[in-house]
Parts: sequence; structure tokens; C-alpha cells
Amino acid sequence: MELVYKEKLKEDIEEGLKGQNKVNFDELFPDKRLENLQETELRQCQLILLRILKIVAYVCEKNSLTYWIDAGTLLGAVRHEGFIPWDDDIDIAMPREDYEKFLKIAKDELPEDLYIQNLDNTEFAGNTWTQIKDRKSKIVLSEDAKYHQGLYIDIFPMDSYSNNFFKRNFVEKIHKLSYIKVQAINAPLKKPFLKGMNLPKNIIKILLKIIFFIFAIFDYNKIYEMNIKSKNKRIEKMKENPKTNYGYGTEVLNWDVVFNKEDILPITEKMKFEDSEFMVPRNTDAILRGLYGDYMQIPKVDKQVYHNLSLKSVLTKEEEEELNRGFYY
Repeated sequence: MELVYKEKLKEDIEEGLKGQNKVNFDELFPDKRLENLQETELRQCQLILLRILKIVAYVCEKNSLTYWIDAGTLLGAVRHEGFIPWDDDIDIAMPREDYEKFLKIAKDELPEDLYIQNLDNTEFAGNTWTQIKDRKSKIVLSEDAKYHQGLYIDIFPMDSYSNNFFKRNFVEKIHKLSYIKVQAINAPLKKPFLKGMNLPKNIIKILLKIIFFIFAIFDYNKIYEMNIKSKNKRIEKMKENPKTNYGYGTEVLNWDVVFNKEDILPITEKMKFEDSEFMVPRNTDAILRGLYGDYMQIPKVDKQVYHNLSLKSVLTKEEEEELNRGFYY
């Protein structure tokens, strides 16, 4: 498969097909979910995610876009040569410029069984970056979700932050940190309230509401709207910074770690992940230590938590229709 991949990729680049014709991904990366029914539900879902990653990586390489596997996926590659055994998503990252180029071509280049979700096409996307979602499977993260619930891979934009300590930590990050605090305090409790990981998360939210009750008077939706409205302006400002470091995009509210450019770029090597190889940062140790500390230490069983409430790798026709209703371009 790797040889076929390389030959097809070389052929597409040489023929200058960038954005002109779709690759037949059914032949290059066939959907084998019905052949994997003997696997656990989680493993079946991981193999679906792996196919999405292969397709996205192919499109990036075909169009000379820089990407790398990131976060838990990078950790899985280093520590397990594949998925972290209990992981149920995939993370990749791109420099802002490549991320924007990818979004311009993705609709035309990705197969129709994948859905591109972000705040540009989904008002209640559930997050502020892009996810590529499978239209034939389902992952439930919240009982009252208003976004597409197909299995997904995360694509994070990476911005350059200022070299000035004050500007980077007290201006550029203030949007993220202040929003995260208000989000945590004002976010509604997860339903069902007492099921699985919802219980400890809801307890934490209740404690935050009590301790920081003054902040709770702020309207969560208003602050969210303000943050989104200022997003493009902040992105353009970040582009003015010298390219000496990279951190998760100004609209990526969860993480605020910043890495030296030399630890990431230029991307020149691939690393084994499951049955394939994907681009990785130049200094994987520095990246993983920045994110996780002692990353080779496997967490205790009670810390090996899933993102989901439930998973389903194969849907009925009716379930597919319900999943995709309202989510068409």
C-alpha cells in the first residue's frame, strides 16, 4: 500500500492535478470498516480515523502543504507506534498559512464521505478549529450536541507568537485565558449528569461556579460571540510576528504552550504510525515534553480516559441520514 501511495502521489504531482481532479480514494484508501467487525468497537473506530488521516496527509503532500501529527497522535507514534490504546481521535497541526490553503482546497479534494466542520460552516461547531468528520460513523461527546457527530480528526492551525514576553503573555494570550475561565464557569453541566466522566466534570464545574461566582454573571454566549468576531483580526495581527516560535492558533482556546520554531520546522522526516508513516516535528522530544512532561510514563488505568460517551463504527442507512441531516455544503 505504501508503494502504491508513493507512486500515485508522484503521478498526481507530476501531472499537476492540484485542485483540478479528485483522486479516487475508494481505490487508494478503501473503506474497510465492514471487514473489521471482528475488532473491538474502539479499534474499528481507530481504523476509520486512520483512513481519514491517510487521505488528509495525501492531500497535503500532493499540494505541498506542511502538516505534522501532533499531541496524542504524536505521543502514540513515539510510545506505541500507533494509537494510544484508549485514544479515539487523531490530531494534526499546520502552520497558519498552510492551514488556510488546506481549507480552500479541502472541499474539492476530499471525498464526499468526509465532512469539513469549523465555525465557517457550523454555528455550534463545539470547538474553534477544523475537524474532518466521517459521515458513516458516530461518536457521542455530549447528549445535546448541535454539531456533526461523525468520528473525526482535529486539524490545529499554528500561529507565531511575539518574541516580546509581555505582548505574548499579557496581550496575545489574554483572549484565550480569559475566555477559558469564563467558559469553564458558565458552561452548562453535561448530560446525563451522573454518567461516566460527566460526573467528575460536572462536580468541577459546580465548584468553579461557587468559587468564582462573580465571573459567572458574565454571559457565556456573549463572550463566545465577541471572541469569534475578533478572531480574524487577531489572526492577521499574529501573522505580523517573526516566525521564531509556534503555538496553537489564537482561536484554539485549549492550549497555550509555545514551541521554538527549530523544534518543529522544517518538517523533513516521517514516523511510523500504525501501518503507515506520517510527518513529524523535528524535535519530537521537545514537543511532547512541552505538552505532557514525562510522556513515556504510561498513565494509571483510572487516568486512561476516553473522550466519548459512546462510539459506533457502522451505521444503518437511517442512522446515516440522521447523522448528516443539515450538514451538507
